[in-house]
Amino acid sequence: MMMEIGSLWEAITPAAPRCAKLADAITADVVVVGGGFLGLSSALHAAEAGLDVVLLESHQPGFGASGRNTGFVVPSLKTSLGPAEVVAALGADHAGRLLKLVAESGKAVFDLIERHEIDCDAVQNGWLQPAHSRAAEGVLHGRMPRLLDAGVDAEWLDRDAMLKRTGLPSLHGGIRVASGGQITPLAYAYGLARAAISAGVRLFGDSPAKSIEPDGQSWRVRTAAGEVRARRVLMATNALIGNLLPELRASIIPARVFQIATQPLPRPLRETLLPDMAPVADTRRHTFALRWSPDGRLVTGGMVPPLPGRMALARRLFANRLRRMVPDLPEVRVEYSWTGMIAGTPDFLPRMMRIKPGIDAVIGCNGRGVALTTALGREIGPWLAGRMADADLTLPLTAPRPIPFSRISGLGPHLILPVWEARDAFEARFR
Repeated sequence: MMMEIGSLWEAITPAAPRCAKLADAITADVVVVGGGFLGLSSALHAAEAGLDVVLLESHQPGFGASGRNTGFVVPSLKTSLGPAEVVAALGADHAGRLLKLVAESGKAVFDLIERHEIDCDAVQNGWLQPAHSRAAEGVLHGRMPRLLDAGVDAEWLDRDAMLKRTGLPSLHGGIRVASGGQITPLAYAYGLARAAISAGVRLFGDSPAKSIEPDGQSWRVRTAAGEVRARRVLMATNALIGNLLPELRASIIPARVFQIATQPLPRPLRETLLPDMAPVADTRRHTFALRWSPDGRLVTGGMVPPLPGRMALARRLFANRLRRMVPDLPEVRVEYSWTGMIAGTPDFLPRMMRIKPGIDAVIGCNGRGVALTTALGREIGPWLAGRMADADLTLPLTAPRPIPFSRISGLGPHLILPVWEARDAFEARFR
């Protein structure tokens, strides 16, 4: 069955109990706005630190990018960000903290899954980053010592070793991060929601925040049918901020990403293509990413030019890309296709922002949401409870940084996509 709306994850994940709509005036220590991985992890850890926490989600937990992504657990920043670039952007102290947090982020995810017995098809067999060209292989190899110094559980695989791990002969050598892996993302979001509720979080669905207003020393967050009064507000909406806080919306580049899943494929192919169930994402500017689903489908995706009929175009483009990249691939049918929004930043680093005293936001995970947001939430919870000073946070707490023409900035990555793909293809062939 071809699905225009809805994802493979919705089809294979058992339904979670619906969270009731907020319909009263209540109080809390903290109100978290947004029920994705970041909001759920932050709320869970804040409740475990002793706070009375309310979480407001505009739909149901996992509705946005958290439940729609490919489910890669990636203990790494974007390819373009080596340790030197992070130090240049954040300074030595915060760079060291962020690199350490990222290095431990895969373990943070799988430890949380184990501790709360979350059933999300978790496989921790590593994450693979092969180079798409000889030149990119050299860059990756040069970063290995700094990655190891930062605590990343990484090993170098030459081209032959990478071929055995991926079954993709067009790729070069690269990095394997042992603490990475994959999950079913929507099931993970549901599991985090259940864990948060068990820890005492009051979680309300179908309750979009309509306004945030000062109320003495507290803030009043209003929904269509209720309100929450709290001293602290944490914005965890990522790209789905809407018009609630214009200064926050103006600080990100929203990008629409598409995913497809094929029909279940023959078992012999699964024994040679990604045989360890370790997901792969190469070094292209328009990354080629691939994984197996729990029911034996190939899942891949990326960006699509802003043309009419983008969902149909996504199915065609990504199916063709699979045919080019995967040898001996049988005829594939795209049985599921879906889309979601990610929040990007110009330097590909996340932001922690103080909007106003008592209102803070974390945003801009740049497509690294599963591991990074889980690990950040594990830190944010105790910080909200006063167990950590602002100066000790991994990310510097800054004012919002508006991006020029932010309302149309999301078109930029899609418009430059043909240039990226042309450069990727040239480098793969000649460099």
